[in-house]
Amino acid sequence: MGLSISSYSLWLLSIALEVCLCALVFWRGANKRLPLFATYLVCQIVTSFVGLVSNHEFGFWSSANYYISWVNSGTVMIAAWLVTAELCFRGFRAYRGIWAVTWRLLLLLSALLLFHATYDASKNAYRIGALILVLQRDLALASAVILIAILIIERRYQLELGPLERQIAIGLCVYFITILLSSSLLIQWFMTHWPAFRGHSPSDELLETWWNGAKFTVLDAALAVWCFALRRPLPAPRPDPILLPSATYGELSPAINYRLRALNERLIDLLKA
Repeated sequence: MGLSISSYSLWLLSIALEVCLCALVFWRGANKRLPLFATYLVCQIVTSFVGLVSNHEFGFWSSANYYISWVNSGTVMIAAWLVTAELCFRGFRAYRGIWAVTWRLLLLLSALLLFHATYDASKNAYRIGALILVLQRDLALASAVILIAILIIERRYQLELGPLERQIAIGLCVYFITILLSSSLLIQWFMTHWPAFRGHSPSDELLETWWNGAKFTVLDAALAVWCFALRRPLPAPRPDPILLPSATYGELSPAINYRLRALNERLIDLLKA
């Protein structure tokens, strides 16, 4: 028993959009500006083809496809996490101090999420699936929060994000939220039902249709938006902003501190009222 017809249709559509988008990325030269995003698209195409072949040769519910599908999911999710880091770099690259702190925090967060996923997976008999599923959920949550923060900061402080980077961030954010919600629900089923799993049942097929349908629908929508964004040549990147001399910041800091203290005192007065 393989995937449902709707899941296969959405999967084939995503592959077609991925190939189209990948061709546009290299044609427009976006791979030079966003190499990790181009790598992510290549990973999507390769893992999609591998997944289709695995489903056809072994069947969706086979043990071989179980390992292949989870490895594919983990590979794509790590590649998407790297795209999140790349978008952070694109936004903060002109501010070397901020970026130096940001990449260290991202590295620390990666280690913490991996440790958390490994710890949770150690409690489950099917450790590979549990590890990838929990890591997928945690990375989706962290990536969504980071991308939302980048979009808010970009709007407030006019970071050096171009239109393409902004649309990639929005598309990935919606995709990550979908993965977060579906993974959180699937974890409960996986932890309680899979250890006793023997074959498949109609309820399992319904779960598969729901899981793949939600994932591929949002992914296809994001891919279509990115293809639309690349319909025209990319505008030339804006030059890095010219930062003020350090002495100027020293002169401004007392005034800023005074305003912060005044705001703090006003909030305290409001709380006492």
